[in-house]
Formats: sequence, C-alpha cells, structure tokens
Amino acid sequence: MTPDWLDATVHEAGEFLRFVLLWAGVAPATAPLRTVAAVATGSPVDFWLGPVGAAVAATALYWFRGGVSWRLVGRAWLVGVAVPVLSVTGLVFFPLGARSGLGGGVAALCWWLLSVGVGVALTSPTLWRAFRERVLLRPRS
Repeated sequence: MTPDWLDATVHEAGEFLRFVLLWAGVAPATAPLRTVAAVATGSPVDFWLGPVGAAVAATALYWFRGGVSWRLVGRAWLVGVAVPVLSVTGLVFFPLGARSGLGGGVAALCWWLLSVGVGVALTSPTLWRAFRERVLLRPRS
C-alpha cells in the first residue's frame, strides 16, 4: 500500500496539471483583450496583459467550480479555439482602422464578448441537447 503523502502529492500534481492546461486553454480566449485595450487607449499594450488575463479567468473558473475537471479543460480549449477565430473574422470584416479611442474600444469589446458568448454556447451541453432534440430529429420508424 502506498503512503498517504504520496497519494496526496500525486493528487495535487494532477490538479496542478489540470489548472495549467485550463490556463493554456483560456489564454487564446483572453488574447483579444490586448487589442481591445490597445484600441481603447490608442497606444500599444504590454505583452503581460494576455497571460495575466488568462490567469485571472482560469483562477475564477477554478474558484467558482470548486476544482477543475477534464471536461472543463476540454471546454476551455474549445472556447480558446472559437474566440480567436471569431475575433480575427470580426477584425477582417470590420477593420478598426481609424476608429481608435472609446468608440473603437467599445466596438472591439462588444465583438470580443460576442465571440466569448458564441464559444461558450458551442461548448454548452444544455444548448447541444436542445439543438439535438429540435434540429437533429430523426424520423421514427
């Protein structure tokens, strides 16, 4: 039988690994905050804003959920993929150009929030169940 301290150490190491993977999955979803801050202030923003935003988001998720499950890590990675894709799409179709300052910052923030909302909706089991029941109906035989 293994000692209790070894079990506790392995458990904590696994929890830390899940948190690090959660942080890495959330990081791309918070990266557009640098663009929002740069447009709103009109000056370049330091590199550290992205990782700090990801750490704050990952810590908030960890704290509110009471731990990190592998499902949450997977959903964070899917949101982390969806948000940059939607953000880049928004910047391509709606270039900020000369719209810097408060108006451009608000527009960029609203697009980022919309991107986060779509990413979270794509990973929501409740919405997938409703979609499957209403849209993916198969004819009964």
